[in-house]
Amino acid sequence: MFLSKLTREKQAAFLNLAYTMVYADGRLDAAEKKLFDSYKLEIEDADLSKAHAVDFAQGLAAFDDSSLTEKTGVFFELYAIALIDKAYPDEEKVLVDIMQKRFGITDEKMHQMRDGLKALTDAYANLAKIVEQ
Repeated sequence: MFLSKLTREKQAAFLNLAYTMVYADGRLDAAEKKLFDSYKLEIEDADLSKAHAVDFAQGLAAFDDSSLTEKTGVFFELYAIALIDKAYPDEEKVLVDIMQKRFGITDEKMHQMRDGLKALTDAYANLAKIVEQ
């Protein structure tokens, strides 16, 4: 949702961070895969097959010169991966904590993001029900 405005270099860095978050707990959940695959729609010429695990803290360094808006958008996208499967294992929590500190995201902002993601997923679920009836 917030990735199309990033430079190509930052988009590539994001995809590696996203891959790292997806596989943080050692498994690929269907909801995580669907979200990861959706980046093809937002990132022009995205080759998801080239994404790979990276040292998370080092990967975040690609955004050190980014605006607060960019950092918040990247945080949201990666946080959404951690939450989308309704499981939030310690491996993901560690990465989110690293990212929260690096980007200066407050607990309140994280709460808003959780609520926003829930509202978005609930809206999609409700639309699916309407269409399927």
